[in-house]
Amino acid sequence: MTSRTWLGSSLLVLLVWGCNGSVDQPTDSPSELTEAKTAPKKADTVKAPVKTAKVEPESGLTTFETRAYCENQLSRLPNAMKKAEIQRLCSEVELKESCVSKNGKPIFHFNRISKRKKPQRILVKSLIHGDELASGTVAASWMARLQSLSPRNTWRVIPISNPDGWEQKTRQNANGVDLNRNFPSKDWEELALKWWKTKKRKDPRRYPGPSAASESETKCYIAHIEEFDPDFIISIHTPLGLLDFDGPKIPAPKFKPLPWQSLGTYPGSLGRYMWKDKNVPVLTIELRGSNGVNSLESFDHLQDISGTVAIQAGRLLNSSANRN
Repeated sequence: MTSRTWLGSSLLVLLVWGCNGSVDQPTDSPSELTEAKTAPKKADTVKAPVKTAKVEPESGLTTFETRAYCENQLSRLPNAMKKAEIQRLCSEVELKESCVSKNGKPIFHFNRISKRKKPQRILVKSLIHGDELASGTVAASWMARLQSLSPRNTWRVIPISNPDGWEQKTRQNANGVDLNRNFPSKDWEELALKWWKTKKRKDPRRYPGPSAASESETKCYIAHIEEFDPDFIISIHTPLGLLDFDGPKIPAPKFKPLPWQSLGTYPGSLGRYMWKDKNVPVLTIELRGSNGVNSLESFDHLQDISGTVAIQAGRLLNSSANRN
């Protein structure tokens, strides 16, 4: 199936669904202690994506098609935002040239640039496991929130990192690979398949793939890392209900819903690849349960906490580098 075929019906549905809703204005003033610096004025109406948008060289998808796909997918998340909010959010998403899934679906992203001098660059991903639905809800909520803020940090968010798995509601991608075991950590060749066979007893949900970075989704994520050059990464998962940090020693943040607890890393995992190999801290947010998020307001606070952790970790790493 080509990307044109599966997008055709979605575009018809979305054009009927409508692009004429007004944008809901925020009612809460951002706090100085939050990710916000100032709150710029929002547009009063939603502009539909332009049909004559450029064609992405490798994906073959126009910007219009990518944004239509974004609207379709975000509307299907648990506790989805209102139609107008989704339209406004998806009007700003982008697509890197090679960021398409095994089945040709776009892996879109959202950018929010800080105006501060030398901000931390934070890369967020969610739904790398397609059956962890609530992770996508939180990431989309963060994206929408960033639209109303002038943030302390520069953010890039990839809300649906495994679109084929998300469509099938499976942990793995269309090739049956656990993408969070497919990153090219230095010990992948030696240990990834060995650990899968001996410690996971060939559990298909944990299959690391035939080789490191064998999957198109993994290659997309690596392309983001190389181009965006993050100082800090946030990976949103379910269902363990905790915060797992791979990085320098910092005081545990106070967030009652999710305790601070170390899970360790695995060959081919993002934490091992970025922190152990590249010295870039990774905060893994494990939401409690997998079906949905009852209150997104508390996770707004978690976004602010995550931004503060990124700043603290950056200072420690810079201090250590200066001493050396």
